[in-house]
Amino acid sequence: MSKKEPQILEDAPIEVKSALSRAEKREDTRSSIALSYVIGYLILVFIILIRGWWLGINDLKDLLVTLSGILSGPLGFIVGYYFKSESNND
Repeated sequence: MSKKEPQILEDAPIEVKSALSRAEKREDTRSSIALSYVIGYLILVFIILIRGWWLGINDLKDLLVTLSGILSGPLGFIVGYYFKSESNND
């Protein structure tokens, strides 16, 4: 049994190249949105911790629990989606 040689993209029809280019662009956009959300989440948590410490708020735990309750659902969905898509590509 012989292995198949990989196809060269330069030999592909224009429609295939265009479709691959659009798919890559969509994936790049999704990745940048997900990365922005994760970084924004971490920055928001950091700001709340610093501001709470600066103002001497003793109920930081309740504040962080509320924040994570609101924002962790979408964060978990985003992280789960990308780890799933990474494992499917292997």
